[in-house]
Amino acid sequence: MDLEERMKKKAIRNKNLLFAALAALLLALVFVIILAVKNSAIKDDLQTLEAEKEMQRRDFQAEVDSLMKVHNELKESYGELSQELAEKDSIIQADAVEIKRLLDSQWDYYRIKKKLASLQEISQKYVRQMDSLYTVNRELVAENERIREEYQAEKRVNTNLTRRNDELTGKVNLAATMKIHNLTANAVRFKGNSKEATTDRANRAERIMVDFTVAQNDLVEAGTKVFYLRIADPTKVVISKGSGDEYSFKSNGESLQYTEQVRFNYDGKDAAVRAYYIKPSGIEFMPGRYYIDVYEQGGKLIGQTSLELR
Repeated sequence: MDLEERMKKKAIRNKNLLFAALAALLLALVFVIILAVKNSAIKDDLQTLEAEKEMQRRDFQAEVDSLMKVHNELKESYGELSQELAEKDSIIQADAVEIKRLLDSQWDYYRIKKKLASLQEISQKYVRQMDSLYTVNRELVAENERIREEYQAEKRVNTNLTRRNDELTGKVNLAATMKIHNLTANAVRFKGNSKEATTDRANRAERIMVDFTVAQNDLVEAGTKVFYLRIADPTKVVISKGSGDEYSFKSNGESLQYTEQVRFNYDGKDAAVRAYYIKPSGIEFMPGRYYIDVYEQGGKLIGQTSLELR
């Protein structure tokens, strides 16, 4: 083989090598282009997935926030009633915190979805129980109000009955009080024949005579009755036989000294009563006006009169 032929073969071999290299380079370039296109598509898919993930995370977050907003407003609206469901409230609060932690730290769609569904179910039960408690409590409040109104009405009736009874009792007691009329008082002296004669001279008077008529009263029981005479001299000092309790009686809670005590047997009909105050020996009546008060045994003042001595 001559030199020229060897050169031709070498040129052909080199040409073939060049074509092979070019083909390999083209194939590599095509592969790189395909890989780049594929990576770009994957990147786009990842970005799309990431966007969808963020959208789902925001939706979950918004749903949790909305649910907790409603839950807390419900607790605030019902006030003390929510204390009876404190355990369920604790579970709801803990689940909400757990869901937020999962949303912030890791992505597990199905786990978060399951937690959120559980939270919604517990929250709905909480609402139903709260409504039930509110209904029961409202009924109890209405019942208590009805009972209170009935009690107040009954109390008013009893108060009115008590007042009416007191009024009737007072009227009966007032009606049952001894009454007198024709009350008079005179100073008297004895004449030589021992007969009494009235006088208006202080130096001649020996006693004060008090007359009155006890009125008929069917509400007063028959029997021995007591009257107290209080005679005050012109200086307004009550004449009394002594200052001890045996010479006093009670009137409106006050202890009063009396001048004379009069007892008589009352038979329910009009009865004339006469009583005397006899001055002590050696003492004369002073001139002036004397005031006579008559009290019945219960201490009620039932008559007043006076007389003038000169």
